[in-house]
Amino acid sequence: MNQSRRLPYLLLLPGIVLLLAVLYPFLSGVYWSFTDFDLTLGQNPAFNGLDNYVEAFRPSGEGLHSILITFAYAALAVTAQLLLGFGVALLLTREGAHIKVFRALIVLPLLMPPVVATMMWRVMMTPDGVLNYMLSWVYLPPFDWLGSTSTALFSVVLIDTWIYTPFVILILLAGMQSIPTEVHEAARVDGASYAREVWNLMVPLLRPFFVIVIVFRGIDSLKMFDIIYTATRGGPIDATMNLHVQSYFTGIRALDIGSSMTFLVVLWVLCYALAFLLLRARRGRLA
Repeated sequence: MNQSRRLPYLLLLPGIVLLLAVLYPFLSGVYWSFTDFDLTLGQNPAFNGLDNYVEAFRPSGEGLHSILITFAYAALAVTAQLLLGFGVALLLTREGAHIKVFRALIVLPLLMPPVVATMMWRVMMTPDGVLNYMLSWVYLPPFDWLGSTSTALFSVVLIDTWIYTPFVILILLAGMQSIPTEVHEAARVDGASYAREVWNLMVPLLRPFFVIVIVFRGIDSLKMFDIIYTATRGGPIDATMNLHVQSYFTGIRALDIGSSMTFLVVLWVLCYALAFLLLRARRGRLA
């Protein structure tokens, strides 16, 4: 084989190696989810069919609770970041020197490692922390932000929103700046108010960007681990125990690899389903 015919295969080789490096552990994890692989038993894993799935997701099992927490966390985080990001992006479309400064500052949370940012918020959310001190200014009682089952999930969503809303702002701001100025001028000539211009003009044109935000942030929120584990370890009393954290405690702490892989396979199915449904709906709308 001469060099010109060998070159395409050489160019494909890194991609094939990367695919195999990802595919082998993924397929191994799927296989282990159908076995009784438990490191505490000291025996070779044996195939047990759907036993892990039945046990994990029985009505009183921890799997169903983890799925509910996973969905609740993702829904709250994506909704908050989408609304807040859209509002801030609208403000940043204006012109002015101070707007350029805000555009530069708005990305600072993204530059901070999520674990470091979460540790900073943990200090602020302690009973004697900055947040409760600020509440005392308006004579509100202090909250046990991360230590109460009624506020822990919302507190972790708040941390997630602070870290990742700048990503949403950047995506939507790019979409807003891609809309031709002639379109805005035509709307104003027709007498459209600013609110109608935003709702009837910008929102429809930004739908592809909304899909991008929901897919990326939705998948990231469904599989969130570092923020939740750093903030609450899945507590208090499993109030923030999503599928990813549940898989960690089951596999790394309890050494039950089979059950741990079961949670991760279900999590993968949820992430894939979200991306598939949103992208398919977008293609259908374009068609």
